[in-house]
Amino acid sequence: MTAEVITVLALVAGIVWLGIMMVSAFRNRSGEEIPHNLRPGIDDQQLETRRLERGQKAAIAFSAFLAVSLPLYFLAEPARQEGFVEEFDEASVERGEHIVAEFACFNCHGPLGSGGSASYVEKRSGVTVTWAAPSLDDVFLRYDEDEVNFWITFGRGNTPMPAWGLAGGGPMNEHQVNDVVNYLKTIQRPQQVIVNEMPNRIRFELARLEGADAAVAAAIVRQDQLVAEIDQAPADSEFLAPLAEEASDLLETAAEGRDTDADRLSDVTETRLSEMSVEILGYFRAVEPIVLDPAAPDAEVLEGVLEELRGALDRDPILVNYIGAIEAILEADEGDDTDEDGISDAAEAQINAQITEAAGATVPSGLVQVALDPANPASAGGQPDLTTATTVVGAIESAALSKRVLVDNEGRIRPAEEAGLEFLLNAQRSRTWVIDIAGVAEAMGATEEDAARAVGLFQTNCARCHTAGFSAGIPYTQEAGSGGFAPALWDGRPLVQFGEAPEDEEEVDLLVDFLVNGSMAQRPYGLNGFGSGRMPAFGALLAEEDIELLARYLRSGVLDGIE
Repeated sequence: MTAEVITVLALVAGIVWLGIMMVSAFRNRSGEEIPHNLRPGIDDQQLETRRLERGQKAAIAFSAFLAVSLPLYFLAEPARQEGFVEEFDEASVERGEHIVAEFACFNCHGPLGSGGSASYVEKRSGVTVTWAAPSLDDVFLRYDEDEVNFWITFGRGNTPMPAWGLAGGGPMNEHQVNDVVNYLKTIQRPQQVIVNEMPNRIRFELARLEGADAAVAAAIVRQDQLVAEIDQAPADSEFLAPLAEEASDLLETAAEGRDTDADRLSDVTETRLSEMSVEILGYFRAVEPIVLDPAAPDAEVLEGVLEELRGALDRDPILVNYIGAIEAILEADEGDDTDEDGISDAAEAQINAQITEAAGATVPSGLVQVALDPANPASAGGQPDLTTATTVVGAIESAALSKRVLVDNEGRIRPAEEAGLEFLLNAQRSRTWVIDIAGVAEAMGATEEDAARAVGLFQTNCARCHTAGFSAGIPYTQEAGSGGFAPALWDGRPLVQFGEAPEDEEEVDLLVDFLVNGSMAQRPYGLNGFGSGRMPAFGALLAEEDIELLARYLRSGVLDGIE
């Protein structure tokens, strides 16, 4: 709206207003009306008639209405208040769900808080590990609302869990943290479901201990691969840099020249990018992804593949995993052998999968082989060729940049990665994660079956806090009960804190009671403890006999079974 229009409207409004005032003034000249409050009242003869009776009846009816409606209103008030509370809670839960999504909590804690993992640099080794993040769909079986609020607000130091509340230095105010807590209440799984899962969780932890040596060996190979990639980075950078520049130029001039399929990519660009993808993968692959045919003898072909993999170990140590897997398949081989080449049909299928994985294991992330057809505008999986070309060029440029960064920062990166490798080699020699079940049974005065269950219970429910490095994985796990977020349990500490188990069954076992109820903030526990409220309660998760078995294990003082 222009200034001229506004001015005209203002003038018209002013004229109308003046007209109204003038009309009103002329009307008032005819004589002023006497206000109602100054007029003579109604005399008694007029008042004391049916008019008065009608007023009295109306007053009685209105009084009766108030007498009935006000109590009814008050009786309904609690329901209204409950409705307001329910509405507020629903809004809080909805806000909490949005906050959890916004801050990507389930990226670490798993789908709907079922448990997951997060990338984290392990403090002792400097190695980037996959840190086990706890489940949130059973958290209220372990902690009360105030304790869950505390963990969200202040996080947990020396873990990937950051502080989210303002009081802890995070981005959420107090109301937002409460909203998250209220939302978490709605995703809790039934208690019996969680309890029923405990046997499987115990078996998983015991199997994890049994497979510890293999897990550590795999971690060493991964770390050795990182060091090898630093050594190889100058050659890789020299190879990729000109290709990345060429790919970028091709994309910039993609619309120039003949374009048979009219997809805004010239035929020359499509052909060259396809050739380039093959060239790059051929450079990084230690072996081509060949396929063994169960209907044709190919034992010699497989031997050639194994030789290629062994020959590439200096450059790519990670290939040892695939060599070992193929050799294990051959060692355990049995079954139908259609082509009678000494390798069963089933084994050939398994080996094909290993060869395919090995072919991609040494290729930088994102680099793929494409075959763009100048006569087809969507020749790669139905996706527009321009989109495919942009992705391919981006991956080449990203890989070239990564290699360049390794070259430029070798002096800083290499010592850290070598220190991590040395840490893992030392861990392999020291084997601090080992728990000798027979030794635990002897220390507990129990059967090996009960000792194994006690160890499984500890690993499942206690080790995350009471064993250093546990959540970082087996290679980083220190001695059982060595202490981490929570106190160490060595040297008979449970005995000092809780004493021996009472002989009289009627007496309260302080350790069992502590395991059942956890610690309460600012409340004493045991013989000389004072609670922080951070020790969870396990009474809702573990059967009474399991808690008593766990208490026996803790009192034994030899958690790793090694004197």
